[in-house]
Amino acid sequence: MAGVFRHPFARHWLATRVGELALSLSLDVLAPIPDRLTGSTLESLLSFVLRAEGAGDDWVLAFRFTSDEDIRTLHLQFMDLDSPTDILTFPYAGPDDAPFGLPENERAGGDIVISVERAATQAAEARWSLFDELLFLSIHGTLHLLGWDDRDTRSRDAMLGRQEALLGEWKASPVPL
Repeated sequence: MAGVFRHPFARHWLATRVGELALSLSLDVLAPIPDRLTGSTLESLLSFVLRAEGAGDDWVLAFRFTSDEDIRTLHLQFMDLDSPTDILTFPYAGPDDAPFGLPENERAGGDIVISVERAATQAAEARWSLFDELLFLSIHGTLHLLGWDDRDTRSRDAMLGRQEALLGEWKASPVPL
């Protein structure tokens, strides 16, 4: 990564505490997403993922759902790659990197940027809904922030398998929205 992404576009914040885990979530929606993909849905999913992965800190996650063109610009700016991608993840290096600064007790998180156009293409290829693909990518970005890597085939397969398992477990749980 060429630098830390300072997130100037976070707009809608949600906050929740489940047991030892607290999650603050912001959404910036710049491309059409399914009506079912609400802040509450993402909050439920991501709290589930963070708990399942043993994350005990307080978390701040800022999501941007955007176009191929926007993510291409970010991909070039921060990764020096002039192409669109499905997702970019930018971990916060410290309190000043979060959209509005991290409150003193919140220690972990990052920005997750998802191309809705790319997600729609991938959803069609996978033969599932755009809603499911956006959930899948949201888990992917969160796993990156938790330290998962997908730089080689073996680690990518492990990460994708974990994403599938987490999405399936969340959908089977009594709380998904």
